[in-house]
Amino acid sequence: CNLFTTTLRLAKSNEIATVKNGTIADKKIINHNRSDRALVNIVLSLKSTVTHEEATIVKSAVEQYISDNPRIWAQLINFRIIDVDPCNDVTKISIRVQHRRSWQDLNPVLTARGDLIKFCTEVLIQLNVHYENKPAVINDLYIKELPEEYIAGLSQPAL
Repeated sequence: CNLFTTTLRLAKSNEIATVKNGTIADKKIINHNRSDRALVNIVLSLKSTVTHEEATIVKSAVEQYISDNPRIWAQLINFRIIDVDPCNDVTKISIRVQHRRSWQDLNPVLTARGDLIKFCTEVLIQLNVHYENKPAVINDLYIKELPEEYIAGLSQPAL
């Protein structure tokens, strides 16, 4: 036991680290062993053409999923639109759900989070509102920024 250092266990790798108290004195420290139930955040990307009725169906489906899995999920905390970007044809919805376990039990929480994301994606696909990120064509991306006379020169064969 040392008054000048603190021993921490890193959540992702389970490694043990010892740090000087002065380096963490102004930081927020969370003891996951004593924390409440885990709050899980998910962001869903939908087509910008999604209607209010379709968004309500997604919310109802999430609520039903939570009630169908009472040993895993406690409740839906929040369901709201956080971004609408018509230029990129995307609307983003944030979902916050409370898990039955704390973050101390990391693996079951992350597994349940993945299952919920998969479920939500399936609902979005069934409603035909799932946003598919289309990769940019690199040539189009760069050529649009070049002057017209240079683009015209690209189409001529090199001598």
